[in-house]
Amino acid sequence: MALNSAEVRVKQLDKIRLFRLFGQDILNELAKVAVLRRIPKNKIVTHLGDIPSYIYYIIQGKIRLSAPLSDGREFIFSDLGPGDTFDLTRLFITRRSSMNAASVVDSDLMQIEVAFMARVFDKHPDLALKVIPYLCEATHDAQERVIHSAASALSTRLASTLLRLTERPNSMATVDRAGSIHISQTDLAAMVPASRAKVNRCLREWERRHLTQYDHGSLTILNRAALESVALGEIAFDRSMMHIPRARASLWQGRQ
Repeated sequence: MALNSAEVRVKQLDKIRLFRLFGQDILNELAKVAVLRRIPKNKIVTHLGDIPSYIYYIIQGKIRLSAPLSDGREFIFSDLGPGDTFDLTRLFITRRSSMNAASVVDSDLMQIEVAFMARVFDKHPDLALKVIPYLCEATHDAQERVIHSAASALSTRLASTLLRLTERPNSMATVDRAGSIHISQTDLAAMVPASRAKVNRCLREWERRHLTQYDHGSLTILNRAALESVALGEIAFDRSMMHIPRARASLWQGRQ
């Protein structure tokens, strides 16, 4: 990789909100041991069950965090991109990874040994007071996402996923100038997670009610306000998908 120098590594580290808390002197220390790696497409960086030896920062590319389900499907927890970090919990605890981390495209990562980070904390114990709130915030965000996913109906999860993709496309989906999301139903099902058949039934019902239109891998949101209400759980829209609270009926007027 070009420009693999301590100066470049310091600049990359300084882009990470976590490491900016450390101060310039410690960044210089980290830059001496940080390693830039090119990870080819479809390469697993961290396997489920591993005890990772490194923490990682994504310079460019895309890393997918996922876990296999008992029925053989894959639950895609998150797609991470440039500026994101992962395996940060290894800074304080030794625990086997609960997910696979794999490159979706050719990706450039910066890795730092956990053992070196432990020595940094031993040498600068005050850093823990700065880092722990950062990790707690990240953990809280992840817990909220999992709880929302587990407690929500399929239609709510699917609507939330589609709205999120329009704001932050990832490697599984692209959004064109017209606002259409280009994604397969198989990938949508993996992100929710649910079976492809259930996602297909939900999309067909949404199309009948003029919320969305799906055609050959391209999904267009026709009524964003109504879809936002589904995402918030304000409209019961699962299984029969026929119950619409009277107070929200105006969302559908002119669409029937």
